[in-house]
Amino acid sequence: MNLPVFDKEMAEILPAKQNRTDFRQSIPALADNLAGASNDSEILTLFLNKASARSSETFRRYERETVRFTAWLYKEMSSGYQQVRLKHLQMYLHHLQNLPEHWLKPGILSGQPERVLFRDSIKKGKSTDQIIDVLSSFFSFLERNRYTSGNPAVSLIRSGEKQARGSTVIRFFHDNEWQHVLSCLESMPENTDKQKKEKNRTRFILSLGYSLALRESELTGHSCNDIHPDAEGKLFISVLGKGRKRRQLPLNDSILQLIEQYRGIYGYNGITGDKFPLAPRTRKSAGALSNLSSRGLRFWWQGFMQYCAESCETDAVAQRFVEMPFHSLRHTALTHLARKMDIEDLAIFAGHDSINTTSQYYHTEAKRLRQLVSEHHLAY
Repeated sequence: MNLPVFDKEMAEILPAKQNRTDFRQSIPALADNLAGASNDSEILTLFLNKASARSSETFRRYERETVRFTAWLYKEMSSGYQQVRLKHLQMYLHHLQNLPEHWLKPGILSGQPERVLFRDSIKKGKSTDQIIDVLSSFFSFLERNRYTSGNPAVSLIRSGEKQARGSTVIRFFHDNEWQHVLSCLESMPENTDKQKKEKNRTRFILSLGYSLALRESELTGHSCNDIHPDAEGKLFISVLGKGRKRRQLPLNDSILQLIEQYRGIYGYNGITGDKFPLAPRTRKSAGALSNLSSRGLRFWWQGFMQYCAESCETDAVAQRFVEMPFHSLRHTALTHLARKMDIEDLAIFAGHDSINTTSQYYHTEAKRLRQLVSEHHLAY
């Protein structure tokens, strides 16, 4: 993975009255600096090197947020990482939620004049919380390596739904909603070749994502080359997941038949042995199908959710479909599997480090709960 060169770029962000040499001298590295970094550019590159060892999606997210923050810190605060305090981070979050017009245009980074750092102001809630998570991880890295003497991000207040464990918004499909999803899949038009291809593609991506409970990056980052036979000749897919953890997921007969049939549409034989994508693009690239990016997968998902919303009976239900993220497909799959699997087995299948994470998928059904408490009241 090619990391961007920040040294020159960061120097160009600095106000004219400051140059890179002055900046380095004004903020010397701490005496017990474990990273050996002599300036912000070097410590940022070390942090992103660490992030790139996890996954391409993690690197992309961390690179985006740290570069945005660094550009703001240099241009608006004329400051560096070692001078950051909680008030600066609070000012930055306010900046994100009320972006000035010039921050929405290219030209902020002199080294990358075409790059647009922000597309729109960030809303309070999950989007803000994700940025807080990145900043907290970044300053935690600086503190552990003694580049800074503290972590000013630890006191940032999360503004979204995960202030407590769990979520006030149910991010999996209820049984009736899931049946609606399946009905919409079957009702997709197929009057033209283009419509037939899109329906087959939607069924293929949806089936693999649900059957294997895959994350975005897992679905877009793997191909049929990752399918292998086990000691008994049965096929499994080797998935490199979150935290660089690898797990082997068995492929049942229905999934194998689906893969073989879809590959056959494009003239491929068998199941494996090539880079046939698990989340294919609509068009071929260099004569072959290629994988969607994570962003492309989310765009595809939003289109399908909008299609599902259009046939909902009420506006409230339709709005719920529109707001459902792609990750809700994984949540739904694991919720369904929790009805069949022990928690230890489900944790292995999901790639969870702790069964505390897995436990959220063991939902008590509302109907059964109503029955259990139907006679529970204060008698007088």
